[in-house]
Amino acid sequence: MPARKFASVSTLHKILLCCLFLVPLCSASDHWKDWDYEETHDEIRDFAPGRMVHLRMSVGDLHITHGDSSKIRLHYTVKSRRENRLKEARVDFEVRNGDANIEFHAPASGNTQFDVELEVPQNTNLDVHEKVGDLTVEDIEGDKDLELGVGDIRVTAERAGYHVVRASAGIGDVNGEGYGETSGWLGKTLKYHGDGKYELRAHVSVGDINLEEK
Repeated sequence: MPARKFASVSTLHKILLCCLFLVPLCSASDHWKDWDYEETHDEIRDFAPGRMVHLRMSVGDLHITHGDSSKIRLHYTVKSRRENRLKEARVDFEVRNGDANIEFHAPASGNTQFDVELEVPQNTNLDVHEKVGDLTVEDIEGDKDLELGVGDIRVTAERAGYHVVRASAGIGDVNGEGYGETSGWLGKTLKYHGDGKYELRAHVSVGDINLEEK
């Protein structure tokens, strides 16, 4: 009985901590609706299929899809409530030794985010880490390592292309029709083994993961 009581208290403690963690984030999301300043940019680089894209972003929405077979195209809008913070935001984008490195830098004072559309060759490996926002990957073949702090992850691809899928949510749901059953209570975990050649690892600390068949 004492062990059960301890486990119950421990779970309640985690829930309370998560609620406290989400309060400032929910408050911040209300501010994002009223942007006073915006700037949109486009950048294109040569990029070969089968290579890796490393991307790091703090706050914003990211949509990755396939485009030209030999180019990587970055289209993004910086949004802020203050003009000086808009000017302080920057993006580092380079292709070195065949792989692309993209890093979004927002002012530490906050109230600035990026809305990003990234087009890559259909066969591209992805390594994406984001703190807050929604992450969508559509019709991209290759290995994927996707990590998000708060928000939702949506991946659309052919299930037959995967050898291993590991998807987990610290607090939230994991949905993947045809990928098998999920386990967990407060958070969900899904593991899948198939006959394909690619690996997908997706994790969100607070939010949902949706794996959809193309």
